[in-house]
Amino acid sequence: MDRRAFLKNSLVVLAGAGSVSSLAGCSGEFYGRKKSKKPNIVLIMVDDVGYSDIGSFAAHINNTTTDKLYYETPRIDEFSRQSTMFTQFYVCTVCAPTRASLLTGKMNNRMGMWDAYANVKTTYEKTGKPVPPGGHILDNQPWLEYKYSHTDRGVSIPDAATALHDVKTIPQGLTGYQSAFIGKWHQGSHNHVGYRPQDQGFKQVLAYYDGGGSHYHNWPFRQDAGSQKYWDDPGPKLEPVINYVSDDVGQRVCNYLTDRSSNHPDEPFFLYVAHPACHGPIQPRTDDLKYFNAKTKNKGFLGHNDPKYAALLYGMDRSIGAILDKIDELQMGDDTAVIFLSDNGGHLGWTKATPLRGGKSMLYEGGVRVPLVIRHPSLTTAGDKCDIPADVSDIYPTLMDIAGVDYSDYKADATTDGQSIKPLLEDLANKKKKYTRDEFYQFYGKMGYKGYHNFATWATLRKGDYKLHYDYHGKVELYNIAEDIGEQNDLTELNPGLAYDMLIQLTDWLKANCNETYLPKPNPKFNPNGPLPFGPYVPFEQLKSSLINGK
Repeated sequence: MDRRAFLKNSLVVLAGAGSVSSLAGCSGEFYGRKKSKKPNIVLIMVDDVGYSDIGSFAAHINNTTTDKLYYETPRIDEFSRQSTMFTQFYVCTVCAPTRASLLTGKMNNRMGMWDAYANVKTTYEKTGKPVPPGGHILDNQPWLEYKYSHTDRGVSIPDAATALHDVKTIPQGLTGYQSAFIGKWHQGSHNHVGYRPQDQGFKQVLAYYDGGGSHYHNWPFRQDAGSQKYWDDPGPKLEPVINYVSDDVGQRVCNYLTDRSSNHPDEPFFLYVAHPACHGPIQPRTDDLKYFNAKTKNKGFLGHNDPKYAALLYGMDRSIGAILDKIDELQMGDDTAVIFLSDNGGHLGWTKATPLRGGKSMLYEGGVRVPLVIRHPSLTTAGDKCDIPADVSDIYPTLMDIAGVDYSDYKADATTDGQSIKPLLEDLANKKKKYTRDEFYQFYGKMGYKGYHNFATWATLRKGDYKLHYDYHGKVELYNIAEDIGEQNDLTELNPGLAYDMLIQLTDWLKANCNETYLPKPNPKFNPNGPLPFGPYVPFEQLKSSLINGK
C-alpha cells in the first residue's frame, strides 16, 4: 500500500462515518460563499513542534519541495496550500508562556508566566511564605523548584507564575460564542480550582491534560510533568476506546464538531485544541514507526531523520487531518476559520530546526519562530505567504477581529501588546501599514538545557531586521535576521552603538512593563571564585560601559 492510500485509510478509521475528501485546489474565496452567522473558530496549537518539522515550512525555508524531506506532514502541508502561511511568526521559548500570551494578548512576562513549571510544590500557597508585592499566591520559586546553586550565577532566578489570574481570556472576550477546550492547559497550577479552563471562560471541556509530558499509549494517560499518576481530567472513555492519545484527541474533536453541526448549527463556536503532540516522551504508533524505520534506509532525504520522532509527528498530522476532514464532511468550511501554530521550537533532544539556530528553551530563531497557518472563509487566498514578523500576543485581537466582536477594552488597555494581523491577510506586504508592530520583546528566566547553549537568564528584542540577545550574566549578541537567519554572524563588535541602544530599550521596557518580582536581581550569594558554568559575570553597568567604549 502506498503512503497516500495508507493515509486515507487511517483517516477513514479515525474520522468515523462519512467520506474523506480533499480540500486541495480550493479557490481564493475558500468555499466561495459567506454566511450571516459569525464564523466558527478552530485554533489548533501543537506542542514542541519546530519550524522545520512541518513540511510546508521546511520546504519554504530550505527552498525545496516536501517530497525531498524525511519528515512527513501531508495533511498540514495540504492545509498550508489552502491557506495563508506566516513565515516569521514568534512565540515563547517554552509552552506555558506561549499559551498565556495567546489567551490574553499580553507579553508573557507581564503576567510572570515565563516558565514551564514542572510541579507546584514551591508556590507560596504550598510553602506558606509571604507573597512579595505584586506577586500571587500561586507563583512559584524556581530556586527551590529546580534546586539551582546560588553561587554560580550573578543574578537570581525570578519568581514565575503557575496560573493565569486577573486577566481576560479569549473565550471571555468572544461574546456570543460557545467556547470549548481540549488538550494541554498548563495555565492552572495543575488543576487548581479557580484556574482551570472551565474557570477561564470555556463552557465545555472535552478533556483536560494540564501539564504535558503525557504518555501516548493506554488509558488512562499518565501525566509525568505534574508529578501525578493520572492526567487531571481526561474525560470519559471513547467507545470504542482509542488507546493512542493523538488519535483520541482527533476523535474527541470530531465528535464535538458533529454535535455542533447537528444540534447547534446556528450558534458560533470557538474550539481551542491544545494538541499534546509532539511533546516527549517520544512514543509513536507501531505502524508509523515501521514506515519511517524503512524510510531511514533510503538516503538523500533532507532534514533531521529520527524515525521515532518522525512517526510521532506523523501521528499528530493524521489526527489534525481527521479534524480538517470532519469540518469538510459536515460542510462547515464556509463558516469556520482554522488557525494552526506551535507553542515553541522543537526539543533538540530529538529534532533540529536547520537552518535556524537552536530549539526549545532558547531565544534563537529555532526556539521561538514557529509555523502559523490561517484559513478563513473569506479573507485568505490559497497559497499566500506573509513574511511580516508578528507574534503570539497577536492571536487574541486577531480572533476578536475575525469574530467581529467589540474588543475596544483590549485596545484601551495599556498592558496589552498584541495587534490584529487580520489586515495582513489582505495586504501580505503590509503596504497600507495597518499592522504597526515592529518591536517584539522576549524573556526567559530559567537556565536553558545544559549542553545546548551557554546563555543563562535571557532576553531579546527583535526590532526591524535586527535582533539583540541579552544574557543577564553580562553579554550581548546582535544579528541581522534578514541577512543571517541562522544567527551565526554576531555584529556587536561592528555595531556596538546599535547593540547599546537596543540593550537599553530592552531592559527599560522590561522594567517598565513587568513586575520586579518576575525579573532577575543581582544575587547577593554570588561567588565569583566559584564554578561559572555560564561564563564570567559582568554587571550591567560594566556591560554598558564596554559597549559605549566600543562605539
